[in-house]
Amino acid sequence: MKNLIYLFAAFFLVAIAGTKANAQTIATHTEYDYPSWCGVTSFVVTTTGCTSGQNIMAYFGDGTSSSSLGVRCFGPAGHDTVWHTYATTGTYTVKLVLFSGTTRYDSVVFIYSVLLHCRMLPVEAYIDANSNCVCDAGETGMFGGSTFEIDSAGVPIDTCTMLSGAGYVAYGPPGTVYAFKLLTPPGGLSVTCPSTGILYDTVPATSAAATTKYFGFACSSSSSTFDLKIWAGFWPALAGRFANYAFIYLINSTCSGTAATVKFDFSPRFAFRAVYPSTLTYTVTGTTVTINAGTVINNMPECILVALTPTSTLTLGDTVNTRFTVTPTTGDADTTNNVVVRCDTVKAALDPNRKSVTPSGDITAGTRLEYMLEFENDGNDTAHNIHIMDTLSSYLDISTFRTIASTHQVNVLRYNDSGANILKFDFPNIMLPDSIHHDVCRGMVSFSIKAKSTLAPGTVIANRVGIYFDTNPVVMTNTVYSKIPVPGNVRTQTHLSQVELYPNPVTDVLTIKAEAGAYKTLSIYNITGQLVNTQDIGQAEVKVNVHSLVPGIYYVTLKGANGNKTIKFEKQ
Repeated sequence: MKNLIYLFAAFFLVAIAGTKANAQTIATHTEYDYPSWCGVTSFVVTTTGCTSGQNIMAYFGDGTSSSSLGVRCFGPAGHDTVWHTYATTGTYTVKLVLFSGTTRYDSVVFIYSVLLHCRMLPVEAYIDANSNCVCDAGETGMFGGSTFEIDSAGVPIDTCTMLSGAGYVAYGPPGTVYAFKLLTPPGGLSVTCPSTGILYDTVPATSAAATTKYFGFACSSSSSTFDLKIWAGFWPALAGRFANYAFIYLINSTCSGTAATVKFDFSPRFAFRAVYPSTLTYTVTGTTVTINAGTVINNMPECILVALTPTSTLTLGDTVNTRFTVTPTTGDADTTNNVVVRCDTVKAALDPNRKSVTPSGDITAGTRLEYMLEFENDGNDTAHNIHIMDTLSSYLDISTFRTIASTHQVNVLRYNDSGANILKFDFPNIMLPDSIHHDVCRGMVSFSIKAKSTLAPGTVIANRVGIYFDTNPVVMTNTVYSKIPVPGNVRTQTHLSQVELYPNPVTDVLTIKAEAGAYKTLSIYNITGQLVNTQDIGQAEVKVNVHSLVPGIYYVTLKGANGNKTIKFEKQ
């Protein structure tokens, strides 16, 4: 009898355990809102127990409901997501029900508050050639930058810079009025539409996209103002189709146009080879190329390429100095953007889709950084639409963002997604020729933003972008770095002895060459100033195994009779 009781008890416990293991219930539910998507909410559900054919029916509390696509099973548990867009802010009673076919297994009821409601309000600027306050076919967008003050419900809340267009994420319940007030128009231009210089837009009550609003500009007949601007870079590399080319971009904010001259001073380690477009006239004196750029007019950016040839073998990790100047400066409204000075690092190969930052390397907290994003249609057909997505470092102050220039008409969208500040540079209908048109298949957009003033020593600001050519997979650029140095941990002193470090970037073995006896020890520090490796130097050439280091930026410090010398390298 006792054995029979024990057997029954064991059977009962197993039965209970089996029932719990196979229970079909809602275990957890989590809500996520997406401010940048303007009112979109997702309800994420996990279940205990999962069988084929289950789904979640959601009742959103605003009179609407929706069924999910179906619970996905991961072992004994299930996972599902239901999406919904709320039209207004408010508090809603939400009910989620777990079904399998018509059989109801479990449900949960909770209160969900929609705190933020938003819409992307698009604004564009154009040259109103016929003064009819309509952006007609053939009337071009702007390339000169404008600055706007933005207010919500009559309260100034932000400033925004724009070239040809921008999208602003407006928060608030439907009916909230936003005003875009023009503060500074491009040089030589005045706003004609609207005549007040203020555009108004309203957060709509539906999820439909807001209608684009337009600023129309016209030339001021009495204005003789011009503003020549130059953005340029030189890309020294051992390989690559555009290795050892200088790329020069000119823009002029004016109505009448200005005859411009570009002077390019390059390193004596190179010799001049060619200028593109080949129709431009130029002279070469030593290591200076002087180019007659012709008349640069408003809304017609000009791109110039200068090809150089190394006169000796390039050394990976070495630096090359260049200087670019555009004149005239007399009568120029802003001469601070007429000169570019670069210090670029020799790389193994050139990637035509890249990002650069000025200044690079060590900076102080609060420094304004200028980023240049360059892209090239390296395919075999015209690129119709291109856009760039840039998720900014959290160490950058988004309130200081300013759009500077672009080679093509671009709409800039700035928004926040789950705490991350994201920039989207949209080039609709860019029609960028393919790679056989080597002098016109490139594009560029640049912007500036400040590093936060409260950054601690050792902080590294890393940034890269994704470039999308039509429907092709994303092309990721290189990563650029700016660093708040650590005082006392890593010291860089004046060059005392020639040192070579290669390859840079490095994957496995780093080679360091120096004069025999110049240095006795080497130390490697990470970006926070922590020592990660040290060893003696017994010969002129030493090899260091860095395979086990985490990818990132490091510093090699050499110490010896010739003092201290620090060189930066990147571990891939």
